[in-house]
Amino acid sequence: MLKGLALACVTAVTAVSAEKIPVVLVADVGIDDAAALLWLLRSPSIELLGIASSFGCHGDVRQTAANAKRLLRAAGAPCVPVHVGSRVAFGNWAPNDDDGKYIHGADGLGDVPPLDGEADVVTCDRDVDESLSSAEFIAQTVRERPGEVTIIVTSPATNLALAVVLEPQLPELVKQVLIMGGAVDHPGNVSPLAEANFAHDSRAAKVVVDAFSSEDGERLVIAPLDVTMRAMATVQQMQQLTKAGIGGSLLAEAWRRYTTNYCQVLKFCGAHAAVHDAHPVAYLLHPSLYANGTRVEPVEIMVTEPLHPSNGHSLVDRRQLAKEGIVDDRTGDVTGFQKPRATVLVDVDGDAFLRAFFDTVLGRA
Repeated sequence: MLKGLALACVTAVTAVSAEKIPVVLVADVGIDDAAALLWLLRSPSIELLGIASSFGCHGDVRQTAANAKRLLRAAGAPCVPVHVGSRVAFGNWAPNDDDGKYIHGADGLGDVPPLDGEADVVTCDRDVDESLSSAEFIAQTVRERPGEVTIIVTSPATNLALAVVLEPQLPELVKQVLIMGGAVDHPGNVSPLAEANFAHDSRAAKVVVDAFSSEDGERLVIAPLDVTMRAMATVQQMQQLTKAGIGGSLLAEAWRRYTTNYCQVLKFCGAHAAVHDAHPVAYLLHPSLYANGTRVEPVEIMVTEPLHPSNGHSLVDRRQLAKEGIVDDRTGDVTGFQKPRATVLVDVDGDAFLRAFFDTVLGRA
């Protein structure tokens, strides 16, 4: 049936723990989200609790949920629950017409037709409760396992922001939030200043960054374009994934469409594209990849008119006052503009990142 599903630890870099890490994935499953999802599924140290689907690479959250289900079945994990998220951005009443189909294809997953053998893949042999919305699922799951759950966000942050509304104590209950989004010093990809995930729902991004930032910056990790554009995978490299069963073949075929659109739309040509959404997974499993490229910074998300270039811009306040405040020499009290912070990834060992990804997904020891 599926080939190459052996699970093996990556030897190129050392994983952080032998214990299972419970993870909720908040995703608009498109092409680079598929890379993140396959990495999670093939990692023996990960317990994937479920997927909270979001709009983003496709404007209809029902389509991204269908994409998630297709990939889960193709990868031999049909029992992972997929919860449907909000159809509109945080605080909005109408669907967001601005989505990523021009990059990810009309279906959001590269328009790949059914592959040989895909119709015969295993289906779940039990009932799976998917009745909760994405936000309800996030809030309930974290409540049930306080201090344990890591949330990975590879989409607009809408459903995580809604989960904070449902459970205001969520920042204290979660273990860590890892999010792909933003552009600090790197140009944006949907405007001169903004990255797509943050721009497609800037209010939600602001709620999440404000809620999960902390004094030490460890609770929230942001992987902006500054780091994700430093690891490009070629079509030829992705063709290796055909050895990883139908799930790998699905991503390999979708990657062809992805790189074509990267060239035609974004003018990044050379039959390669960035594996943006896999970086939160990489940091969770192999933080040493980013050893020389992390900064702890106060981050603010700009919320302006939807089409304004600054909407969704991730602004780092580099003033010393913002980082430290003013310390009273006599009492030690800190006053002024000291702000909560996040860990911002700005550099990565790109070659080691790709090795870790392929070694895990292909089950290479």
